[in-house]
This record gives sequence, structure tokens and C-alpha cells, in this order.
Amino acid sequence: MTFTSPELDRLLSPMAGDEFFATHWERKHLLLGGRDASYYDALITVADLERIISNSDVRYPAIQLAKEGGYLPPSMFTQAVKPGGESLAGLPDARKVMDEYRQGASIALSAIQKTWPPLGAFCARLETLLDHAVHANAYITPGNADGFTAHYDVHEVFVLQIAGSKRWRLYPPAVQLPYRTQLCTPQTYSGQAPMTEIELQAGDLLYLPRGVGHSTTTSDSFSAHVTIGVTVHTWVDLIRECLQTTIDQVELRRALPPGFANRGEVTPLLRKTLGDALTKLGQEIDMDALLGSFASRVRASHPPMPEPFQADVATAIDWESVLTARPVGSYGFSETSEGVVLDFDGRRYQFPGMVASTMRAMIALQSFRTADLQAPLQHEVKLGLSRHLHEIGFLRCAIR
Repeated sequence: MTFTSPELDRLLSPMAGDEFFATHWERKHLLLGGRDASYYDALITVADLERIISNSDVRYPAIQLAKEGGYLPPSMFTQAVKPGGESLAGLPDARKVMDEYRQGASIALSAIQKTWPPLGAFCARLETLLDHAVHANAYITPGNADGFTAHYDVHEVFVLQIAGSKRWRLYPPAVQLPYRTQLCTPQTYSGQAPMTEIELQAGDLLYLPRGVGHSTTTSDSFSAHVTIGVTVHTWVDLIRECLQTTIDQVELRRALPPGFANRGEVTPLLRKTLGDALTKLGQEIDMDALLGSFASRVRASHPPMPEPFQADVATAIDWESVLTARPVGSYGFSETSEGVVLDFDGRRYQFPGMVASTMRAMIALQSFRTADLQAPLQHEVKLGLSRHLHEIGFLRCAIR
């Protein structure tokens, strides 16, 4: 089965998703160049970034300034205002921001997918496809300036060059595929020469596996880019999920022998008891239940798709309302001997088994009207089910 989506195709074109995951994902960097300078305009433009920075609604730490390898204290570029006597702190002072920018500071907009809808929808759909957490940061750097000193990230990075150009120096991994807690130190790449240098132009994409060191500089041109970060779930996380099940074993809840850290004669007992426990765990664990529980937690962590605000919430949906279910992969749907279970947005809902076929029909259709559902339920029961699923946010109604 081909692993693809519009979001993945946009990132990787002309490379296919299957080829990328077979040859580059967690293995080696990738440069995709030669695209039109306006390639990312549907996601965000430099004019959009300028408006965001100029808009005083963005606050620290959503906006930060960095220079000479570190972040500037917010007091150097933010202010507090008091509309109506209430103090609003962390608002950027446009003049101070511009002054620092002219002197070589980069502007960073963290988690911009939370406030810029096109990037929010893009990241949410990509996260639903990958089942790994996706976020976006934006950076604007003036010409003839250095970015951060050489470091590696503990997440996968896709660099989308929005405007201008930027030179990237790449260094061999100091830690192969570092875990989230294996952070880079300032001394990691001290005095080390880069293994390659890459000049990104508007429309280009650079993929960096976590652990690949990098530093950046600009030439005469300024640079604007967005990084799409993918924080992965690893086998370590799955094993930790497995170990959580050991709290049900009374033998493993007993205290370790007194003096276990200092008495060498206790070591054989520790080794045997731990080995026996791990063997027993491997024999008795319900793998399907473990994987199901882990998958449910991952699905629950997916960000909800942006939904338009509607002022008239008192008007209930009717037979003719056009409804859509949440996208496949953003929820869990299962049928048990006790009924139907629906998991999404970190919540679990249970329904009687008689609604199973109706819910399957809703999920299978791209969009539907309750009046058109072919299901054995009485009409009023179908409408009541649709209204309830709409109220909890699983169904969405097109604005008429």
C-alpha cells in the first residue's frame, strides 16, 4: 500500500512517500530543490510572517529573538500595556524588535501552527497520517547574520524555505537518533568541521534526521523559513508502556532487599528475580491489549482539526443538515460484546450495540444527511444519534 497524503506529497514532491521512508527517514538528510519560489505560498508567505510579527496580539514566548547562539531576554523586545487598567505583558515592541533585527537578531515564532490556520490544518493532517506529534516554528533572519550555533535536534526536521536564502552546515550525528532526553550540549560540535554545506533557496526543502548537527548563516539576503518538527514515538515508549503493566504483579511491588546498592552478595538474587520477572512478563502480557492501549493514547493526543466558530449553537441539526465524521485515523472505533466504543480527543464514549451499523455508515460516507442513512434504526433514533455525535464534536455540520 502506498503511504501518501496531500500534505506528504507537498513536502516531498517529486519524491514518493514510500521512497522517502525507505531511503531517508531516520537515515540521512535530503535536499529537494529547483521548486518555484512561491511553492509554499498556500501555507504561509513572508508577507504573512511580517503581519504576524507586526500584530501586537502575538506574545512572548510565541515570539522570541535569538542572537549569538542564544535567546534574548524578553525585556529587550517586549512591553506591557494597560488597557482599562489591566496589564497585558509580553507584547512585542515593534520598534525594539526591528532594532534588534537590524543588528543581527533572528525572530522566532514558536508553535505557529496554533495561530496560523493553514499551517495548523497542515500539521494536524500530517500528524494523523504519521501518528507522530507534528509542530511548526517560523524563523526570519536578516542578511549577513549567524543563526544558532551548531547543535542537533531530538525530533525530525523538515525545513521549508519560504523566502530569501540560508546556508546550512551539517555535521555527523554525535548521538545516533537521540531520544528526547538526550539533548545537545554547547560543546558537542566545538571545533568540528561540517561534513557538507547546503544553500537553501525559496521553495527548497531540507530534511534532517534527529541527531544530525547543523548551524546556519545568511549572506546578503535575508531568510524566512518554517521548520516542521516531528517528535516521534519510539520503541522505548512502547516498552515503557509495557513496563507499566508490571504494577499489577505483587512480586514486583515488593521492596528490593535491604542494602541492595552496597551488598555485593545480593546481586545474584537481584539478577535472578529480575530475569524471572521479565520472562514472566513476556509470557503473560496481552500484546493486543498493550498495542491497543498505546494506539488509543496516541490517537487521543492528535490535535483536533480546526473548526469554525458558530454563534447560533441553539439551532439543532435536522434531517437535511450535511454532516461529516472526523477523518480516519483521528479516532478509534471498536465493537465489543458490550456495545460500541468511540475514542477521540482524549475522551471515550460508549454506545449500545444497536447503533453500530448506523455509525459504520456515517464513518464510511464522505458526507451525508441523516435522512439518507440506510440503517435499521427508527428515524427519530437516527436523528438523536446524529445530534449527540454532533454535540460531542465527532460529527461536523456544514454551515448553510
